[in-house]
Amino acid sequence: MSKSKILLLLEEILNLLKKRESKLLNATETAQYLSISNSHLYKLTSQRKIPFHKPSGKYLYFYKHELDEWICRNDDQVLTIEDCRLRNEELNPDNQMEMFEEKDEEEETEPP
Repeated sequence: MSKSKILLLLEEILNLLKKRESKLLNATETAQYLSISNSHLYKLTSQRKIPFHKPSGKYLYFYKHELDEWICRNDDQVLTIEDCRLRNEELNPDNQMEMFEEKDEEEETEPP
């Protein structure tokens, strides 16, 4: 087997593992995760701009890994997985609060 085929197979295996570990979110959880309103989320789904699943034909469900990929999708630029992780960390409000707390601590330690 060639090196390129092995790499492709490994990538497929990693994608399958991600999907298996991915958390399933409902519409409210998804809107909170993306920091958007429920109405904006429904608008994105009706326009088919965001990946979603509707197994029973009534309720919307979203896989977290698909949302992460959607966030990182950019037509002008190809982002690496590490870039996506960094962006997701930047979008996480808990992480942002920690960043602000660190800045406050740094400002306090500076001499007047």
